[in-house]
Amino acid sequence: MATMDLVMGKILTDMLEIDGVIGTIVVDKDGLVIESAARKNLDREAIAGVLHELASAIKLIGDQFNAGKPKEAIIEYTNARMFVNPINDDYFLIVIGSADLNLGRMKLELRKVLPKLEEMLS
Repeated sequence: MATMDLVMGKILTDMLEIDGVIGTIVVDKDGLVIESAARKNLDREAIAGVLHELASAIKLIGDQFNAGKPKEAIIEYTNARMFVNPINDDYFLIVIGSADLNLGRMKLELRKVLPKLEEMLS
């Protein structure tokens, strides 16, 4: 388990090298922080805690029109962007970035990182 924590921590820390990424958090479906990395002091537990409510709402909306499983949620604020991606049925990756975070670059990086995290958490 310690080796997995080190590898996961490195993956999340490496994501901080992407221009505009402020923080990364892996949380379970109940909103508990599994691992995180951040450039700024973020209240990781508060962010993770509301993820359960957000994920439930997104799923409920999708269920209304048989949309299938959610693949990604991007929330844009005036001064920030947040990506929420399911890793599998039990875990999510949250990436918090500045408003100028390149969406295409972030999506490309997520396509690389999510399978690695899924393998670790399966």
